[in-house]
Amino acid sequence: MKTTPAIGETLHRLLHAYKRAMREEYDAADIGLTVSHIRVLKGIAGLREGTAQTIANRMRQDKGRIARLIKDLADEGFIARRPHPTDSRSQQLALTPAGREIRQRIAMIEARAGARMADGLLEADIHRFIELAESMIANLEQSQD
Repeated sequence: MKTTPAIGETLHRLLHAYKRAMREEYDAADIGLTVSHIRVLKGIAGLREGTAQTIANRMRQDKGRIARLIKDLADEGFIARRPHPTDSRSQQLALTPAGREIRQRIAMIEARAGARMADGLLEADIHRFIELAESMIANLEQSQD
């Protein structure tokens, strides 16, 4: 299938506009975390038995980088570490009450930004966009594996 060169440019502009909108919202809500910190926080929230290695694998990032982000989040009081029940080399990660609260605030900001982005679009178009984007993601991830 032939693709138009505009796909990459359009996607780049959409991602940039979305990131800018999110950063503005985060700043207005006084959330002083970077996008990387937020992604790790969300990753921990989404796992029952999260470890630094699990998060690194899921995000396809270097474990050392993820460990530094986890340390920052722990220092801020957003996550807690506890010994892993079956692997003495690992620690389980969980959100603290402060981490759950900021995660809630982030979710509300993301919902507002998503609503803003989809303003005026038909529900069917939104679902189709999601299907297309998921297919594109799968295509790119498949080529990386």
